Amino acid sequence: MKKTLMALAVGAAFAAPAAYADVTISGAINMGVAYLNVGNASTAGGSLDGTSNFGVTSNYTNVTISSLEDLGGGLKLDFAAQIAWDTKSVNTLSNRNSHIGLVGESWGGVWIGSNENIYERYFYTIDPLDGAAGLGGNLQMLGTPGGAVFTTCGQSAGDLSSCGYTWYRRDEQTIWYDSPNFNGFTFGVVWQTNYAKDPGTSTNPNMYQLGVKYVGTGMPLEAWFAYGNRKDQFGLINAGLTTGGTTSKDTAWHTGVAYTLGDVKIFGGYEDLKYKVENVALATDVSEYKRDAWYIGLKWNLASGYVGAQWIQALKAKAQLGSTGSTDTVADTGANMIGLGYYHNMSKQTQAYVMGTWIDNGNSANYQTAGIGNASSGNLGSTQWGLTVGMKHSF
Repeated sequence: MKKTLMALAVGAAFAAPAAYADVTISGAINMGVAYLNVGNASTAGGSLDGTSNFGVTSNYTNVTISSLEDLGGGLKLDFAAQIAWDTKSVNTLSNRNSHIGLVGESWGGVWIGSNENIYERYFYTIDPLDGAAGLGGNLQMLGTPGGAVFTTCGQSAGDLSSCGYTWYRRDEQTIWYDSPNFNGFTFGVVWQTNYAKDPGTSTNPNMYQLGVKYVGTGMPLEAWFAYGNRKDQFGLINAGLTTGGTTSKDTAWHTGVAYTLGDVKIFGGYEDLKYKVENVALATDVSEYKRDAWYIGLKWNLASGYVGAQWIQALKAKAQLGSTGSTDTVADTGANMIGLGYYHNMSKQTQAYVMGTWIDNGNSANYQTAGIGNASSGNLGSTQWGLTVGMKHSF
């Protein structure tokens, strides 16, 4: 049940009363207890000892303050401010999806602000493990060449040192458009401004994404395609695969299809990631890195809830060293992942769940679990598995 509050006037700041739009407070509390086991690192990873740990996960726990005001003539103003917190920080709140925009009945909507953009949103809608809430979600293998699962970008102008290399990422400083539904077809585009451009360098960091999706109206078929392009955000440097370069171009695309048979939805798809840096500093630096992956899965709706399962395989990467080197397959950079979960409906607003995952890395791969901290980071080539039990309450 959503609770609607009337915003209050600031009081003495205005000589006359002012009218305010209704504000809606909504969100979700999604927390659980998780166990993670990380095996020994391979010889390529320094043969580090494995580890295991317990943790309390907060997943996408958030509170959203939003408003949808009718401006007349089929036009509406849409506003949202979303904050999140986690169990690892006592005194810290963080911004999630916060934006303002205009929505038309016939032409769609345009927003500005921060948001999970098209590439990530399309993956969320097909993930059978609660939209990548934690362990087992597709963000453990998709949208990343291995390493960190979810990353963000630095806020300071010209500061690319903390910019991520993953495509499961919330972007700030964005402008985006989502179309209305045309007999099952929708599409969208997004552009991230070059706010981080430094006048002292030749780099011009920005990003754009586009996507198209079909959800059948007369048959139980879904299909989607998404593409993203990041310029001068230096994914290879932030992934630790090279030490320098003058410009960069990181691209990603994924496509898939789903079909529903009774209570069971089955799906599959393919992803391509490519990172490139021009004028790398050393002949031994990676100037180009490409990784493909494929995935299959299902969601089975039951009277009591649903079961979700998926298999993802990241193929061996291909890399080029230096500015003129040949592109060769990088041995033992592939990995396999299984995710499995059951979600039990306790009420219209509350679910209990259990999710598990298993990741088998090649000797030079470092795909990691989500939702329980950093226990898996650094153990190159390890086999990892985890289990979480929790509850989600939406309001």
